[in-house]
Amino acid sequence: MLKSVAVAGDLDRFREVIKERGWSEYSPNPATGLLTELVERFLARFPGAVAVKGPDRERGTEEFVVEIPGGDAFLDEILEECERIRENFEREFRGEVTISLGVGVGPAPRNRRPLREGESPAVRRALEALREAKRKGGNAIVVRG
Repeated sequence: MLKSVAVAGDLDRFREVIKERGWSEYSPNPATGLLTELVERFLARFPGAVAVKGPDRERGTEEFVVEIPGGDAFLDEILEECERIRENFEREFRGEVTISLGVGVGPAPRNRRPLREGESPAVRRALEALREAKRKGGNAIVVRG
């Protein structure tokens, strides 16, 4: 059976950091600009990937959800790319701005409508995994499915 992989990401402690650094939350700042760039690269790397939420060039990307129908065939590469995203934030911001990522695997939807609405099993699992990563303190990748 064909399976989808969804990835959900969210910057950790973002509200605190923008206040501490005096960054705008309504226009791209160094963290949201970096995440926008990394999500766009992620989408380009995996043909067929659909942005359910994000990236946002106008405001910057604080959170995103991407689904890749048939992505289970290259789950290792998806997880490697997630780790690269996490490492980019660690390196760029020296731990002050981190990102949590949730990865979910589930049956591929029969049509693209659930992808746009974020209702597929893979997206639900990715969002659950993201909440778990946040509960663990952030700067983590959790996989469900």
